[in-house]
Amino acid sequence: MKILLFGGTFDPPHLGHLALLKNALRLVNPDLALVMPAGTPPHKHAYGTPGELRYQMCSAFLKVDPRVHRSRFELDQPGKSYTSRTVEYLRSRWPRCEIFLLVGGDMLRSFLTWHRSDWLLCQITLVAQSRDEAETAQLEPAARALREKGGRVIFLKSPVCELSSTQVRECCARGESIDDLVPPEALRVIRRHRLYETDKGEGTTKKTVSAEYCKKLAKRNLSGKRYKHTVNVAKLARKLAKQYGADEEKATIAGLLHDICKEKPKSELLQMLRDNAIMTQNAAEKPQGVWHAAAGMVYAAQELGIEDQEILDAIRFHTSGRPGMTLLDKIIYMADMCSEDRSYAEVEELRKLLKKDLDKALIRALQYSLQWLREEHKPVDEESRLALEDLEEKYYHPQNA
Repeated sequence: MKILLFGGTFDPPHLGHLALLKNALRLVNPDLALVMPAGTPPHKHAYGTPGELRYQMCSAFLKVDPRVHRSRFELDQPGKSYTSRTVEYLRSRWPRCEIFLLVGGDMLRSFLTWHRSDWLLCQITLVAQSRDEAETAQLEPAARALREKGGRVIFLKSPVCELSSTQVRECCARGESIDDLVPPEALRVIRRHRLYETDKGEGTTKKTVSAEYCKKLAKRNLSGKRYKHTVNVAKLARKLAKQYGADEEKATIAGLLHDICKEKPKSELLQMLRDNAIMTQNAAEKPQGVWHAAAGMVYAAQELGIEDQEILDAIRFHTSGRPGMTLLDKIIYMADMCSEDRSYAEVEELRKLLKKDLDKALIRALQYSLQWLREEHKPVDEESRLALEDLEEKYYHPQNA
């Protein structure tokens, strides 16, 4: 079985990418072609566009040929995206496959600097993009060095579309049309999420994710029971936001994402926290509910590109609370505690309090939570204890607040 692997950032995929894939399909004639958007590439800084949106845009490749499929493998891996790990995955799934890796000229020249490059050379055939005979001659020294180490290199000699993803992003930032540069599937995602636009006077790129998209993401990533709970939390969060004067859309988004990492393996959650310098000293000693909440914040920021700190904090502190909780913090904490799928003994009391007084309900909820943790001999997060002290002081002694 022959597999053609086409990886890249695809930020965004453009017509040059599609032309390159078509040419490679003709040369290699594989049984399967995998388009694999990278997570965090080892030779680049993490880019701004969320991985989920880049994956959506890569649906454009599916129309090229029935043998083409998208893969989420690298997006779903923690840490850096190493090609060696991807090849190991392909080998484990198709043990006797022949792997062809499609690369550009710059990648061919730098291949020996890649992670486990010697091992990779024994596992794959490199398909190098070359515009013409002149460029092939320029790349030949790099190819010769790889062949001397046992590598296999073939050149894809065909006209190349002189276009880069950077050029597409720059066109967007200037407000120019990109209709003739990217496929329709990518264009729809770019327009829907307003990717690559620049805020006037600020020089920062807008990154927005809709509640509708977050709901679809939760359905795809969570079990049926956890998804039902998530939808209930978002529903109550929106209702509480309206009642207490918070932003309803933010509350809905935070509610839909609060448990997005809940069902990830413990080892992966800890790795996410360590990679992002969160709770690095004592993460393993923290309650596990705190792990998934903090990891959820990381996921929302890095994979979805959410920059609104209010939303990110509400996700992070929805299990523990914290001193100085914002209105949105309080709403998401209580929506999680009192969603309609909850059935513990004290929930009805909390729901009644919640209809009248958010802070009083929150104080009672934290008291119950801390009491339960102590009775069950489970670790208590210091943030929860401090959150309760802060709220009680402000609620019962407002003159001291």
